Amino acid sequence: MTAERKNFRRFTYAEYVDYLKPFVSKVKFSQVHVHGTWKPTIADYRKAAEKIKIIQAMWRFHTVTNNWGDIAQHATIDPDGFIWEGRSLLEAPASASGYNDADLDGVHPFMFEMIGNFDVGAEKLEGAQLATAVKLTNAIISLWKLPESQIKFHRELNPAKTCPGSSVSKASFLALVRDWRSVDMSPADANTIISKWLSPAWFAAATKAEKDEIHRLAEELRKASGQL
Repeated sequence: MTAERKNFRRFTYAEYVDYLKPFVSKVKFSQVHVHGTWKPTIADYRKAAEKIKIIQAMWRFHTVTNNWGDIAQHATIDPDGFIWEGRSLLEAPASASGYNDADLDGVHPFMFEMIGNFDVGAEKLEGAQLATAVKLTNAIISLWKLPESQIKFHRELNPAKTCPGSSVSKASFLALVRDWRSVDMSPADANTIISKWLSPAWFAAATKAEKDEIHRLAEELRKASGQL
């Protein structure tokens, strides 16, 4: 029977940042490498009854077909904006030949994948997935004190690739990373606003449209605080 790794954890953005912080003193990231999977696609992910199977399938392809020691990336961002763990942060990624820094003791790039085919005419990098990619990139360069110049798209390292996708503008991506506020709303503050203000307003609302709008605002607060 083909082995299946069962312990890929899924994090919200806020949870993943908490996971990252203890590693600041344990590993030196030299760059951030931004990838798109091409395959699996967003459609593949949406069809999967068990989302972890998509991550496991990538792991099997990387370890069995490519004969790498583990899944290539340190993290995988799914279409809903969640972050799945990948290989150990202490290990160099299988990002791009000649750019993995595997020969340097404890110094290597941080690599993440975004699930989807983001070439022109295919799928779009947008919404929660784009927001998480931007915030994660910002978090890595902030925690490890890297200059913006060390954010690299895969296609910069291998010109034969379009990765993370020909529809993804590097300039636009960097502008989002640059403009992102480093201080996020905390889950505690978001939940306080929801419980003390939005919930009573929802019960007092006279129409379904009013209730729907209050529910939408609560969901936006949860997203802003990394809970969704």
